[in-house]
Amino acid sequence: MSFDSENTNNTTKKSRIPTLLSSKNIPHSPGFPDPYVLIGDAYERVSAANEWEIADPEKLPYLAHIKSLSTSWRTLRHLADWMQVGTTPLRYNVIKHYPEEMKRRAEKTNVTLIEYQPATSPKTISIKSAPKLHETLQSFSCDSVREPPLRLFVVEDLSQQVIELLGTRFDIDPLFFREQIDDYVWHNTRDPWASPPSLISNIKHQDDYQESRLEAEKWNVLRRPDNDENHWRYKDKEGSVVSIMRTRTTVWIGKDKECGNGTVGIVLLDPTVRQGHPLWYDRSNWLPTPSMETKVYPNVSSSTSWFEDIVQMTSAYPWFERNEGYKINPQVLVKPTIYTICAEWLVVCDYVKSRLSQIEWELEMPDVFRSKGDVIDTSLKRLHTWRRQIPVFREMLKETLEQALPAAVRLTISSSQPTVTPTSPLSILSFSNNLNINSDNLEAFDDIIPDFRRVLAAVNELQERVDRLTSIVTSEISIEDSRRGLEENHNMARITWLATIFIPLTFISGLYSMNESVAALSTTYGWYFLTAIPFTLIVMAIGWVAGGGSLTPWREGSKQKGTSRWTNGNKKR
Repeated sequence: MSFDSENTNNTTKKSRIPTLLSSKNIPHSPGFPDPYVLIGDAYERVSAANEWEIADPEKLPYLAHIKSLSTSWRTLRHLADWMQVGTTPLRYNVIKHYPEEMKRRAEKTNVTLIEYQPATSPKTISIKSAPKLHETLQSFSCDSVREPPLRLFVVEDLSQQVIELLGTRFDIDPLFFREQIDDYVWHNTRDPWASPPSLISNIKHQDDYQESRLEAEKWNVLRRPDNDENHWRYKDKEGSVVSIMRTRTTVWIGKDKECGNGTVGIVLLDPTVRQGHPLWYDRSNWLPTPSMETKVYPNVSSSTSWFEDIVQMTSAYPWFERNEGYKINPQVLVKPTIYTICAEWLVVCDYVKSRLSQIEWELEMPDVFRSKGDVIDTSLKRLHTWRRQIPVFREMLKETLEQALPAAVRLTISSSQPTVTPTSPLSILSFSNNLNINSDNLEAFDDIIPDFRRVLAAVNELQERVDRLTSIVTSEISIEDSRRGLEENHNMARITWLATIFIPLTFISGLYSMNESVAALSTTYGWYFLTAIPFTLIVMAIGWVAGGGSLTPWREGSKQKGTSRWTNGNKKR
């Protein structure tokens, strides 16, 4: 498909925008061009990168701030490119021909503002456009008499305007947005989007912590649903696919300096694929079950998207004490998100356990397991998916327990304790060291910590099961190969004996065929059998003696099969 025709008008281009959503335009897919040719690598930028540069961003002061920092904080260069393109620069080669698409991505806005006032229910405001977000931020007023409200912004996906407006209003550390825009498990040595891990000592100074795949291409953040390659032909619906997609949730908590230093939280969430259905009944509802005397039930509907779920649970907080006049705690900015993430992890663990149990079930039924020649190889392929994914799951959980939760404790401590909150990487030089991240001091989240540790223990157990099953399946493959080799040897022995039998018969036939008079052979046929059969028996006897007295390959094969059935029977027990 060509995108460089000068004769194509804007109307035609606009109508062809859906063709952007093809497999060859998905970054890092097999048909996608070499990314280093498109945007350069970590060591050398290509000239094409100059096409998206905004030379003098007067209306984008936050972008200008990021560019000024990118010479010292090199990973921010990718965030600056991302903001100027409106999405990952890997898509620029395609969307640059569609100005309307670039504008849509740059202005994409889906934000919910939840405002908490003491002794009142939370106030929720839905914001669907960049001008509305700008208007909302400008409308914040400060009353010197009353305590500033607690405000939480829940953001689905990111865009240039959302980053610009929120970053400028609250002077947010750009690394907060940099963490959200893409998600890679590992990097090649040339990747310009690589982001080296932060030191723990530095984290304590920071305040941030095929239709579905095509649908994900509409998002600005770079995510990709992958087929888990674990379809089970015996029970799964034909054609069904369970996709795996790593999502990232990032939380920032700071002060609104322009409005009485009121506490402000921002939660960045990934969009949700609309195609398909959640596994089983999705996450469990941890809210208390209402009694028969309850008149008003919690307003929590079934799951529609990750964004809506977080908004619902945040609006319903606190879940376990609903007395009038309850005091708003800054933990409301973090706890609903953390609870939802933990509930999602429990579903993931159950799903992986189910898939591994199916493989074990196949191993316990060798007759079914070996009924198809490729079944055992398919089982090993399914295991390889979890050998690759589970270590990533474990690393994500350890980072949550060792970094995210301690940071959440520090950021949500009571406002009565004096704190100093940095607003940019430059502030770490003057930041007080009185507060440390202590992974053992998590009292504020002691109700959810056991669940995260339970999930981590379950993932460790799943890793052990995968390793054990991999060894078993590999052994089964070796045994199966040996069995096939032995059977082939027996078949070859049978062919050899058949050939041996016909050698003397052929010899005698050739000997008699040298007589030119066929009529003279009328009495020769009798002599043929009288001489050929004894000669064949003599040859077979010689072979029997030379073979150590073994002349029954068929019976040995039968014994081998009997042994195999006996072994399989023991396995069943």
